[in-house]
Amino acid sequence: MPVAFTRFPDLVKKEILDLMNCYDLFSFSETSKRSRSLSQRSAKLHKGNMEMMFGVLTEASLRFPYLKLTYSSTSHSTHELPTSLYLKFKDSKFEHLEKYLSVCHSSLFVNMTISMVFYCAPPFETAFLTLEHLAQLGYAMEECDIQSAPDNEAIVRTLMILKKAKNLYLNCEPTEDFKDSFDFKTPFTGSLENEKLLILSSKWVSAWYVINVFNMCCEITLFDSHFEESEVIKILKSWRIGSSIKYLRLAFVPAGSNEDFGAKMLEINAKPVPEAVNEDPNIPIPPVRSSWLLQQENTNVQVLISIEQPQHNREKMFFTMKKETKLLLEDNIPV
Repeated sequence: MPVAFTRFPDLVKKEILDLMNCYDLFSFSETSKRSRSLSQRSAKLHKGNMEMMFGVLTEASLRFPYLKLTYSSTSHSTHELPTSLYLKFKDSKFEHLEKYLSVCHSSLFVNMTISMVFYCAPPFETAFLTLEHLAQLGYAMEECDIQSAPDNEAIVRTLMILKKAKNLYLNCEPTEDFKDSFDFKTPFTGSLENEKLLILSSKWVSAWYVINVFNMCCEITLFDSHFEESEVIKILKSWRIGSSIKYLRLAFVPAGSNEDFGAKMLEINAKPVPEAVNEDPNIPIPPVRSSWLLQQENTNVQVLISIEQPQHNREKMFFTMKKETKLLLEDNIPV
């Protein structure tokens, strides 16, 4: 004869609830107010991360998109191995996705975080339908890792859909003819709001994007970038007027000598400093040709700007701009 769960001794109930994975515990907590109350202690034991991964399975020449949800616990002894679920794609969305994502955003599971790993592969449309659906649900996205084959539209759609993701890592190259065949500017109607933005193939990025699209991001790293020196100065002039960027890393082609670049920095009121500040003595500083301190207008925000020439490429310079927390004494600034 079935026995009501609430009639078990308290110790037995605690043991059963502690053995439940986060999905089952959440489902139990939704059955009644009393169930939710009973679940609170066990839910606090769940400290870990929920990861979503999009992929495409191939069976008998047919391709099936899937979404894998994995919960990894860092503290719950009964869940040393990750707990995974595979959701089916039906009617342009994955079934029961809202239900499982609600686990992370339930007040019960206060110690869980959520991240996304999206490996985009054909058909791209399925992947973007999923991304758009997640964005419409309004769930916070901690970390998104987007990878795909060369595709110009995929780059734009990904950045726009995930413009509020906390950390966004984009690994998608443009097509070889992107300069003549695709308009990267028109689709962007607003600024991204990522705390950290890393683009592994940035050859399509120009100063316009840094000023108008990336200006509300905090940390920006642009690998494989191809900026002109004039674009770097343009970015700095715009930053002085107003920008949320606290860190920027890119590569550019110098137009002249180091002295010529220094003269342009003086024109925008950037003060030269002896060398880059390194607060960690255990981390060596690479050779830096020159450094400057630049302050934003109407604020006390300062950034340290450094340029260095990589040993493997004498035609480019690495440019780094990072927020300076310590104000350098004027006595240490050469006139």
